[in-house]
Amino acid sequence: MKALTVSHAGRRGINQDLILEYVAIDGSYLFAIIDGMGGYDNGGIAAEIIEESIETYLSTIDTIDTFHIQKAINKSNLAIRQRKTVLSDNMGATIGGIILKKNSVSYFWVGDIKIFHFRDKKLLFESMPHSLVNDLIGNGSITDPTQLAKYRHVVTRSIQGDIKTSQAEINIGAFQEKSDMVIVCSDGVHDLYDGIQIENLLTKSKTFEDLFESMTSRLSREASDNFSLGLLFM
Repeated sequence: MKALTVSHAGRRGINQDLILEYVAIDGSYLFAIIDGMGGYDNGGIAAEIIEESIETYLSTIDTIDTFHIQKAINKSNLAIRQRKTVLSDNMGATIGGIILKKNSVSYFWVGDIKIFHFRDKKLLFESMPHSLVNDLIGNGSITDPTQLAKYRHVVTRSIQGDIKTSQAEINIGAFQEKSDMVIVCSDGVHDLYDGIQIENLLTKSKTFEDLFESMTSRLSREASDNFSLGLLFM
């Protein structure tokens, strides 16, 4: 798997995003982005705790699958709960990514990390963030998301010490080596790009590297938040 990656503070003073890559003994591959939440430096601390906890758990097993990624998230959730006793109650992070195992790809996310899967330059899959706005639209409480635009970054699932709100949503699909590409990104990226916009850029790009350059160039100029992006292909 080839991964083109960037992680940047944007217009913020500190970058609280982290990128996690891990290859298990059997060759199964994990790529994830962790987006720290909380005031001051606590979001960054939370992201580091989660990254370390997940890597420690994965080092004890031979393969990565959806069962093990949820178990790793549960262990990181416990680590956050323990650390919150000495730090801030407003501490946590969102996470999302993929597990690639031969020709199977599993998408997982907790919160607002987004995953886009393209095949032959067409959008095949797009994850739906766990956000207050999406929940209210989903249950019919509101039909116009612009009415709640100021709440678009309020997440309803995260790793912050409560196991009830840290369950990963999981979808499974096929990955075709010659035609497929996956993007995993934090909200600093999907604030500027939706799936159709990326598809249009991809159609105009000769290579995945060209697409990556186009996206990161705009993000460097315009992103107001931390932004992290992984563009993954074979």
